[in-house]
Amino acid sequence: MILAVALLLGVAVVAGCAPAVLNRMLHRRVDPQLVLMTWGALVATTFITVTAALTIAVLPAHDPAPLLVQLLHHCWTALQHGSAPQVHLAAGLLLLTAVAGLSSRVSIGLLRHARHQRREHRRHLELLRIAARPESGAFPIMWLPHPEPMAYSVAGTPGFVVATDGVRDHLGADAAAVLEHERAHLRGRHHLLVGLAEALSRSASWIPLMRRSPELVRTAVELAADRSAAHQHGPSAVRSALLRMTGGRGGAMPSHALGMANSAVALRLHHLNGLRTAPGRAKRALASGMVGLTAATLPTLAGIALLPVLAMVTCPFAFGF
Repeated sequence: MILAVALLLGVAVVAGCAPAVLNRMLHRRVDPQLVLMTWGALVATTFITVTAALTIAVLPAHDPAPLLVQLLHHCWTALQHGSAPQVHLAAGLLLLTAVAGLSSRVSIGLLRHARHQRREHRRHLELLRIAARPESGAFPIMWLPHPEPMAYSVAGTPGFVVATDGVRDHLGADAAAVLEHERAHLRGRHHLLVGLAEALSRSASWIPLMRRSPELVRTAVELAADRSAAHQHGPSAVRSALLRMTGGRGGAMPSHALGMANSAVALRLHHLNGLRTAPGRAKRALASGMVGLTAATLPTLAGIALLPVLAMVTCPFAFGF
């Protein structure tokens, strides 16, 4: 039971401190892909560790039957004999039900987001087919006749980029960096990550990590797309395009789209000013694996570190002191 409490406290500490750590990583110019990997590992481990802790708390070691079956059988047997179920088992059942309910809320939120995105994607594409000039490619570009530079990407089937004539007319050679930035969003499935972050925030806003997820993920995906464009066209081209597009009046951007110059501009310029040569694939994969593994084990390590403290606190009560 003490181990379960320690794991839950470890999750609470990590989930509470994670937003500040992730934000610091972004401001220290850490590769945004590593930040996204860390965020994903922490979110997944939070749910897994909570479930594991509750399982440890309520699962009798001598009985290999499935946990839910055990709990229901225990509660039913106790009620048949006119007694109340053991407190820790009943509490465990309630907590496990709460975790299942939270997971269901997140899943429903994702399904709603996907349905809304499909509906908006279809409606937006129908309008663009009337007003825009399509340009074929891996991700089609829909050119709008507007003098102000603006560009954004829309995920779906097919995913596409929307850009105004002002991008090409005003940015010149830098326009290629803008289009690559938007293609990077589509290749990296950044819209899906943002949708997941928003679903987590709506479903579990009382957890700091989940509540801050939309802001953190939106910033990280913009930085990741900037890096992709900078590695192909140079940081100066992305920096110039970002500065010239900021504050433009190209029109309202759809809520389900990711735009070139609509968030975290100062931080993105900070990253571009210190951007170096892109690391090799092997080095980047190794770094991602190490960061993901470290983030995945943090709640458990924090819980284990808290075990001695909990043991000292609970021992006097256990021995009746």
